[in-house]
Amino acid sequence: MAPKRIILACESLVAGNGGIARVDRLMARVLTERGAGFAPEFHVFCDGASRAAESAAALGAPVRGYGGSRLRFSLGLWRAMFRPGGVIYDAAYYAKIHRFSPLAARRPCLIFLHGIEIWERARRGSVAACRRAGRLVANSAYTRDRAERCHGGFARAGVCWLGTETAEPGTPSVAPSGPPVVLVVGRMEAREGYKGHRELIAAWPEVLARQPEARLRIVGRGGQVPELVRLAAERGVTQRVEFTGWMPEEKLADCYRTATAFALPSRGEGFGLVYIEAMRHGLPVVASVHDAAREIVEDGRTGLLADLDRPGDLAEKIARLLARPDEARRMGQAGQERWREHFTFAAFRGRFRGVLEGLAEEQRAQRA
Repeated sequence: MAPKRIILACESLVAGNGGIARVDRLMARVLTERGAGFAPEFHVFCDGASRAAESAAALGAPVRGYGGSRLRFSLGLWRAMFRPGGVIYDAAYYAKIHRFSPLAARRPCLIFLHGIEIWERARRGSVAACRRAGRLVANSAYTRDRAERCHGGFARAGVCWLGTETAEPGTPSVAPSGPPVVLVVGRMEAREGYKGHRELIAAWPEVLARQPEARLRIVGRGGQVPELVRLAAERGVTQRVEFTGWMPEEKLADCYRTATAFALPSRGEGFGLVYIEAMRHGLPVVASVHDAAREIVEDGRTGLLADLDRPGDLAEKIARLLARPDEARRMGQAGQERWREHFTFAAFRGRFRGVLEGLAEEQRAQRA
C-alpha cells in the first residue's frame, strides 16, 4: 500500500519555541516513524531556511520554512495542495488559509485545538475555519468543551492528550539540603497574564508566614517580568523569589530535580505540558480548578488544585505540601506513575495514530 500523504502546516519545529512547537515536534515524530505508512511534508511558518534544513535532516522528510512570511507560507501550502493528501493545521489561525485554495474542498482538513486561541477571544476567521474543517482534535476535553460553550459547533471534536518528547523519567528529585523550593516554569507575557505568576507572588507572604524559609523559583522570560519583579518588591518577598530567566533543558532538569513541588495556578491552560513534565520528574503539582489542570492533575493524588477565587486557598495548598514532605513525595510518585500510563511519547503516539487513521479514511472515501 502506498504511503498516505500528509501535509502538516505548523508554527515551528525548533525546540524552545513554545508549547505549540513542542506539539508540532510530537506530531512530526509520529508522522515520520519508520513503518507508520505516511509520506509527510512539513510547511513551517516561523522557521527560516536553515532551521528547516536542520529539521529535514533530522526527520528525513521534506521541510519548507517560510521565516514568518504569511504570503510565502500561504503560496507554499496552496502549491502543495495540487497533489492529493490530507492537511493538518496545528492551530486554527493557520487554517484560515485553507478556504482560499481552489483545491481545498478536495483535501481532507484537520485542525488541532490548543485552548486560548479558540476560546472567548478567538478571531472570527479562526472559528469559521474550524466550522468548515472536516475534523477537529482538541488537546483536552476542557479545551473542546470551553470552545463549545463559547461558539457552538465544537462538540464534534475528538480529544488527543499530549505527551512528553521522551519516555525516560526525570532524574529522581532529591530533598534539598536548604530551604524548600517551589518551581514555576512558563513564559510571562503581559498580553496573556493567565498562568498564575501574579497569584503566586501575591500568595507568597502567606506561604512564608507558615514556611518562613520557602523559596519561589520562577523560570522563563517575557514582557511581564518587570511587573512581577515590582510585585515581589511591593509584597516584601524579593529575597524569597528568584527569577532565573530562560534555561536550557539540561539546566532545567536540575531545577526539577532539586525542587520540592511544582506550581502553575493558571486560568488558561488548555492542557498544560509543564504539568506532565513536572510529573515526569516526580514532583507534586499545584494548579488551579479553573482550566484543564483538573483533567491532567488528580487532586489529592498527584497534586493539589487551588480555587483562585477563594482567598488564601493557593497559599494553603502550597504550604501544606511544604509542611508534609512525605505526602508531597507520595504525590510526586503517583504523578510519575500517571505520566507513565498516559503522558509518555508512546501514549501520545497511540492516540495520534488513531487521529491520523481517521484522516486517512476520509482521504480514501474522497477517492472512492
